[in-house]
Amino acid sequence: MNNKKLSLTLPLVGILALTACNQPKEEIDPLSQLREKGECLDCNLAGADLREFNLENARLNRSDLSGANLSGVNLRRALLDRANLTGANLSETDLTEAALTEANLAGADLSGANLERSFLRDVDLTGANLKGANLAWANLTAANLTDVDLEEAEFWETTMPDGSRR
Repeated sequence: MNNKKLSLTLPLVGILALTACNQPKEEIDPLSQLREKGECLDCNLAGADLREFNLENARLNRSDLSGANLSGVNLRRALLDRANLTGANLSETDLTEAALTEANLAGADLSGANLERSFLRDVDLTGANLKGANLAWANLTAANLTDVDLEEAEFWETTMPDGSRR
C-alpha cells in the first residue's frame, strides 16, 4: 500500500514542480522599483511624472524617460548613461555630478538646471533648452549642441564638444 501511495505521490510532485516553474513572473512596476530601490535599469518610464521622487544616486541607465516630468527633481550623482530623455522636462533639476554618457536629451527642457560637474560625453542635446543652466566643470566632449539655447548659461572650466575649455 505504501508503494502505491509513493508511486502516485511522485508524479504529482513532479507536476506541481513543473507548474510552479511555468508560472508567469509578476510584472514589477517601474515606478515602485524606482521608489523602493532607487534604480530602474532599462525601464520604460516614458511620460512619467517623477516630480515627487528624490533620485539622488539613482541608477536609470538605458531607461526610457522621454517626455517625463522631472522638473525640480534631485538627480545628484544619478546614472543616466544611454537614457532616452527626449522632450523631458528637467527644468530646475539638480544634475550635479550626474553621468549622462550617450544620453538622448534632444528637445529636453534643462532651463535653470544645475549640471555642475556632470558628465555629458556624446550626449545629443539637439534643440534642448539650457537657458540659465549651470554647466560649470561639466564635460560636454563630443556632445551635439545643434540649435541648443545656451542663453544665460553659466560656463566655468566646462569642457566643450571640441575639447576646448570655456
